[in-house]
Amino acid sequence: MNFFPSRHRHCPQCSQRTITVKGQKLVEYYHRGVVCHFIGSALAVPLDEEMIRPGEGEVVAARRLLERVVRTYGRFFQAVVVDGLYLEAPFINFCQEHGKHVIAVLKGQHRVLLQDAQGLFSQMAPQVWQEPRRTVMLWEEEGFESCEGISTPLRVLYAQEIENKRSGVAGKWIHTQETHHWLWATTIPASLMHARQLWEAAHRRWDIENDLFNTLSTHFSLDHCFRHHPTAILNFILTLFIAYVLLQSFYHRNLKPQRRAGFTLIGVASQLYLGLAEYGLSAPWSQYPRAPPL
Repeated sequence: MNFFPSRHRHCPQCSQRTITVKGQKLVEYYHRGVVCHFIGSALAVPLDEEMIRPGEGEVVAARRLLERVVRTYGRFFQAVVVDGLYLEAPFINFCQEHGKHVIAVLKGQHRVLLQDAQGLFSQMAPQVWQEPRRTVMLWEEEGFESCEGISTPLRVLYAQEIENKRSGVAGKWIHTQETHHWLWATTIPASLMHARQLWEAAHRRWDIENDLFNTLSTHFSLDHCFRHHPTAILNFILTLFIAYVLLQSFYHRNLKPQRRAGFTLIGVASQLYLGLAEYGLSAPWSQYPRAPPL
């Protein structure tokens, strides 16, 4: 995740990239971080966050984060769902050594594994089922050893999803179909999780974007850097995560269903903010002297 891009403010911990605006090349500064987010729950629960250092790879920071998360929350989860960037021997073996399985998107950089899986799936009949507004065809097989260095055989899933879409054009409903293709590799054997459960878990990877980052950026100022200092940035992100989890807990666990039916989570947040603004007290931290600029 990229945090707080700016073309002016920066610090020694910033990463930078060159962007083109109206034909002019400009340097943009930003912070990068890796977030561990708990999926499979009614609540969007970010567990922890680790900042990526300048010039450092995302997977290196993710290993630091995961080691801390396993130590603190290890009994709450059995598998890690990640992007294709993490499908590499050091990360997979690291997770296995810590007793955690991995579900990773399978992309083109693993050409040998893709060719082996596609050649096998071309001779197999898929599993087929209906989801709301889509048909899913799924192929799976385990025992692949095509990824060099990975200590355990991999199981590969290939899903072809035909989605039925409807759009209004000139007062009429136009029905169309879109076909999506997904490939995943995992260390979870079929004896522990059947294919449909694995397909559902793999798709939940997008929860961190839909339920966490988008909501916090749109409604809770995650896109605004209040203080450009590495420590302040980390503390703001973690404090916002705690506040968001507490707000969801109050909304889902304390409010009655009849109340929630006409009162959204964002509405509750607005009421709490209004109450703080009307109370008239300054924040405790505003009394402390400001840290000198970097």
